[in-house]
Amino acid sequence: MGAMPPESPEQHLGDGDPRAARARSRKTLLWTSTTYFGEGLPWSFLHQIATEFLTAIGASNTQISSTSWLHLAVTFKVVFSPVVDLFGRKRTWVVLLQLLLGLGMFAVASVASTRNLALFWSVLAVLAIVHATHDIACDGFYIQMLDRKDQALFAGVRTAAFRAAMIIGSAPIVYLAGKTDWVFGFGAAGALMILVGVLNAVVMPRESQAESTAARDSARKGEAFWAAYRSFFTQPQAAMVLSFMLFYKLGDIMMFAMSKPLLRDIGIDTSHRGILNGLGTTAFIGASILGGGLIARRGLARCLVPMTYFQNLAIPLYIGMAVFKPRFSFVVPIILVEQFAAGIGASAHVVFLMQRCRSAFSASHYAFATALVALGSTFSGFLSGPLNTWLGHPLFFTVAFLASIPSLVLVLLVPKTAIEPAQSGRP
Repeated sequence: MGAMPPESPEQHLGDGDPRAARARSRKTLLWTSTTYFGEGLPWSFLHQIATEFLTAIGASNTQISSTSWLHLAVTFKVVFSPVVDLFGRKRTWVVLLQLLLGLGMFAVASVASTRNLALFWSVLAVLAIVHATHDIACDGFYIQMLDRKDQALFAGVRTAAFRAAMIIGSAPIVYLAGKTDWVFGFGAAGALMILVGVLNAVVMPRESQAESTAARDSARKGEAFWAAYRSFFTQPQAAMVLSFMLFYKLGDIMMFAMSKPLLRDIGIDTSHRGILNGLGTTAFIGASILGGGLIARRGLARCLVPMTYFQNLAIPLYIGMAVFKPRFSFVVPIILVEQFAAGIGASAHVVFLMQRCRSAFSASHYAFATALVALGSTFSGFLSGPLNTWLGHPLFFTVAFLASIPSLVLVLLVPKTAIEPAQSGRP
């Protein structure tokens, strides 16, 4: 399967054989799942597994919260993202970087045994840069290989696969490390990452020559590099679009950053928080798949506003928890509703970002968009702790909801159609 060229858009639209369509759908489901599991596992490694390690060895709270700064690699990927479009094929980038990420995780495992935190942070920083580069290639490949309808249809699948990797990282790998040693925990993550890279070398479709050279042929020499920047940052209504990208999940990010301390402080112990994590993630995955299907069927223009409001209007549920301190039986439905809303909102967000990308620079443009999101995540996540300590839970979650209001206004104003018209038969 990995050796066969992808079907052309004309084949995609004109093939009337339902069995062939189902086979293509299964193949797409497979590679979108494996590639985005491969994107989620490094994120979990940097922001979940590493945090658990630092907590376990008694590092300071400042050290633990500093894992948020690893998001800066994603923020600054705008500097080097055009390189992925201009050199080589995105499929090659994805597979090679996944193998390199696995080797990097093994390097962290060897460092962990020394408890040398300076060296530990140095290796994590390098791994974060490789992770950011992999994100560029993975997202660009997805946009390049799928037409707009399938981009929306499988948006929930990619989000679900990413979350599944987070579950693997935060649960069984951490459990293994706790029962054995962190060398085995980090090493298991590295082995799994290499396995994912080998699997993707088999299941990912191959780009056609025209697709792999589209960006390089769109402009020559040094002009190609700058064309990627100009074509994104000079898009119609650029200031409004970029502001919406930055603010879309700001309130949700703040709320998520302090959700665990809130649950702890209202009496939900670790084991019950683990149950909530599993239930909430299941709700998020189901909602993200549902949201992607709805957008594919009804179109982003009809879905973006209600989905944005649904996501952000769930934040006041946490204000209620902070004020009334409900028992576990009442917390469960709150978490389920909030995570379901977050999954719906995530699907709309992903499709909106993809539709603001030009096909010639799919990797670069999506990298620019996600870098803005990462910028908000880095600073709001890091500052949420001190702000929560200063304000207390009820007022903090009220501020988190107020932080979502710009997105509720901007969603009414931003363009809701793709930045460029369909070409070559793509819908």
